[in-house]
Amino acid sequence: MLILPNNKHLSTNNELQKQVEISGVNIEEFNFKENLKKKSLFKKEDFYKRFLTLNGAIMISKPFEAGEVNKFYVSLYDLIKNINSEEVFGVKFPSRSSEKTVYKNSISFDKFTIGDIIVATSQGFHVQGAIRHAAIFDSRRYHGSIDDKCLLTAEPDQGVIYETIRFYRENFSEAWGLTVPKATIEERIKAVDEVSKFVGKPYSWRADKNDDENWYCSKVPWAAYKKSSGIDIDGNGGFWVLPIDIFISKETEVFEYSNS
Repeated sequence: MLILPNNKHLSTNNELQKQVEISGVNIEEFNFKENLKKKSLFKKEDFYKRFLTLNGAIMISKPFEAGEVNKFYVSLYDLIKNINSEEVFGVKFPSRSSEKTVYKNSISFDKFTIGDIIVATSQGFHVQGAIRHAAIFDSRRYHGSIDDKCLLTAEPDQGVIYETIRFYRENFSEAWGLTVPKATIEERIKAVDEVSKFVGKPYSWRADKNDDENWYCSKVPWAAYKKSSGIDIDGNGGFWVLPIDIFISKETEVFEYSNS
């Protein structure tokens, strides 16, 4: 005789399963790592003095002003090419060389949870500003290997893609882990799921923040939160959202850092 399972017991199991996992994310592990992050936060101000500055201000994107759209198509190189770099920045820009400089860091992903953001840079001046690159982390695609493609971003000639942890460790001298403390686990999952829909879309540095057809690296994590929960992680509300804009945002906190 076939014995059917007790409906009450089955319902309890389903409820327990929901409590353990949400959309492939283990709740217990998520909460454990979130508590670790709260105990290891860095003061952002400690990093500001080490970023390149112009007239005493962190190099960030200029806020959008009506009627001045075309001005945003001017590169930072064009803006500073007549400036004495040693006098303004305190550094001498190296001449071009066929030898590629090797940069490395050892940022740990032990405390990263879904929706966290990595930003990274290397020494010198960059047209992107004080920080060169940004991506948003999908823990469901990370299985313990630095070669797991778990960081959603955008790259020239590739568009919106998933990159590996190895790429961030072996191409930058510094890297930071940022979290958005206001966002719930559900909102973080939704944030990643929202921008994953755009994988394959083309890259364009000139793209408007609200243009879904063209993307650049830091626009990916910004759009993830803006579209999913309305949280704006652009620190200055500019026409563009640069990696440094996400770093200085009041909506983000630094929980991880490596420069070696």
